[in-house]
Amino acid sequence: MPKHKSIGALLLEQNSITEEQLQKALAEQSISNKRLGDILIDLGFVTEEQVVIILSEQMGLAYIDLNSYEIEREVLDLIDKKVAHHLQVIPIFKIENSLTVVMVDPLNIQTVDELNKITGYEIQPVFGTKVAIQDALEKYYIISSELDEAIEAFHEKDPEELFSKKDVILDISKSKSSEETPAIKFVNIILNQAIKDGASDIHFEPNENDFSIRCRIDGILHPLSPPPKSLQGAILSRLKVLANLDIAEKRLPQDGRVQISNESKKVDLRISSFPTVFGENIVIRILDKSLGILSMDKLGIQEKMLLKIKEVINIPNGIILVTGPTGSGKTTTLYSFLNEINSDDKNIMTMEDPVEYQIKGIRQAQVDVKAGLTFNLGLRSILRQDPDIIMIGEIRDLETAEIAIQSALTGHLVFSTLHTNDAASTVTRLIDMGIEPFLISSSISGIIAQKLIRKLCDFCKEPYKPTESLLNRINIEQNDYTFYKEIGCDKCKNTGYRGRVGVYELFTPSSSIRQMINEKKSAHEIEMEIKKQGFINKRMDGINKVILGITSITEVLKDT
Repeated sequence: MPKHKSIGALLLEQNSITEEQLQKALAEQSISNKRLGDILIDLGFVTEEQVVIILSEQMGLAYIDLNSYEIEREVLDLIDKKVAHHLQVIPIFKIENSLTVVMVDPLNIQTVDELNKITGYEIQPVFGTKVAIQDALEKYYIISSELDEAIEAFHEKDPEELFSKKDVILDISKSKSSEETPAIKFVNIILNQAIKDGASDIHFEPNENDFSIRCRIDGILHPLSPPPKSLQGAILSRLKVLANLDIAEKRLPQDGRVQISNESKKVDLRISSFPTVFGENIVIRILDKSLGILSMDKLGIQEKMLLKIKEVINIPNGIILVTGPTGSGKTTTLYSFLNEINSDDKNIMTMEDPVEYQIKGIRQAQVDVKAGLTFNLGLRSILRQDPDIIMIGEIRDLETAEIAIQSALTGHLVFSTLHTNDAASTVTRLIDMGIEPFLISSSISGIIAQKLIRKLCDFCKEPYKPTESLLNRINIEQNDYTFYKEIGCDKCKNTGYRGRVGVYELFTPSSSIRQMINEKKSAHEIEMEIKKQGFINKRMDGINKVILGITSITEVLKDT
């Protein structure tokens, strides 16, 4: 690529910007001291990564995507933390007497010379983005050094001290206290990072020769830097103390929960242990209460379906079910429904396991098996509390299903969830549980099935032309719409996706469908019939979100 061309001309050649955008940026540059690339980024015309890649090609230097590297501690130790922060650099690997360093400005000879003197290595500078370098500095120098300190302290403490002071964890953002035990500090660091990254779950997984930790972000598991296998017992015991589980019991599964504070945010943790051949596997579900309850308009439901749902949830009686796999946002949807219909003239009561969000004006209770308060006992008691609307966290067995159905048939509006993949199969699931078909057809007012799919990253998604075979799978013509694909950048950790959105289907049984339910027709037969009546399933809703540029074709085909 010719070196004499300006970055503006090169971006124009690649169709990354328009002539109009370039002229606007040049006009702004003429009245400022900023670089053209920085101006184009600030105006939102290009990403930092696009500019850096162009610069690297122009200057004949490599561009390194730091998200694709796991840097060894031995390499990081060649440049002190303070120096790395001051110079905004990250060493990534060394070969003999050569050290490759990622820099924002690899042409800065002064910085290269300084690193040469500090390390004693011949420095090979390469390009990286500012955001990626900042993230790497935090990941490798701040978090890793804190973890190293905690790990080192493990070996200096009496084992009895490792699991004490449970109250310290209540505010995990204050993890600098000298009074903290190493186990507390280590777990706090992991929790802080997971919450910051928006993780929904943290997995602590014992293996034969190592101990791994992974976080689920946007539905995908991502590995964290693993601690030594020797610390497995101490870390797992700390987690069990946190959830008030029996440390000595390692042969049976256990469940517990705790509420913590993180930078003024209240976060609920559900902690579950499961015995495996290499030790107890512990999974933490993170429920960030600071996110609040979404209004129905922000659930991502298309307008026509949303209006119909609002109509259904305002009927005086019947049962409304929200279905989907674990982690699909069913509870979030239920809370938004309750929030929508909550008013002073209604008595709304819930039985949950656990109460995830508290809603003003609603009487909420949660299961407490140790105290003898089960779903069924709680529901029978609620019926004596003169409720208008009842929300049941989940229908898990025949007895709960029977109470829900009977409540709906005796003048109450009942909301609950069920684990099924689509709306039509919910009916057959209830029949399989032992509910008579005529009771189902008489009580069901609506079924909303949903699943979460990943959203394309708005910072890096790019338009493209899908293959004909891919378009045939979604039954759409190329010329009709603009399609986008995932690329990957610093903002989305190089995945191409950032955040998730729901795909939904709404089933409101007509008289002909109620008759099919009475006749015990299969889920497939029911779905075929409701499609004739204009039913929009999750796949169709997902395709609509593809057309809107919210997600990709591959994501919809994979998850619906």
